[in-house]
Amino acid sequence: MRIGELACATGTTTRALRYYEEHGLLHPERSPNGYRTYPPDAVKIVQNIRLLLAAGLTTEDLQALGTCLRDEVIGGHRCDDPTAKTEVLEQRLAVIQRRIDELTAVRGQLLARLEDLRGRPAAAPIGDCARQRLCEPAAGRPKDAAGQAA
Repeated sequence: MRIGELACATGTTTRALRYYEEHGLLHPERSPNGYRTYPPDAVKIVQNIRLLLAAGLTTEDLQALGTCLRDEVIGGHRCDDPTAKTEVLEQRLAVIQRRIDELTAVRGQLLARLEDLRGRPAAAPIGDCARQRLCEPAAGRPKDAAGQAA
């Protein structure tokens, strides 16, 4: 298939496909007229690239996966050399866990600051408050003309 067909089949752009090629993640052949042509397994490769990039892996991480990009990334066991895949995923999971820990600490600090500003403990985690219009108004609090807590 040609680049436009692959872009359409994977829901990406031809520019993204060229970027993946520049970084050694896709390896199209060239037809006599210079067009890029891709084998049928290129669809799976592009889907895996997009999934892994969205999960926070880098193009360098994906380069280390090499031929593993042809496999089912989640739940797949066909990778020729699972060692590279395991190492990259373990390293990326460690980075993600550090980021989660950092965000959890920041969340705790923000909740503490919110409690200080309100002069009372926060009623619910911030995520819940946002879904409930920054928490239900406390009983007896005055409301503005629109009926919102003042």
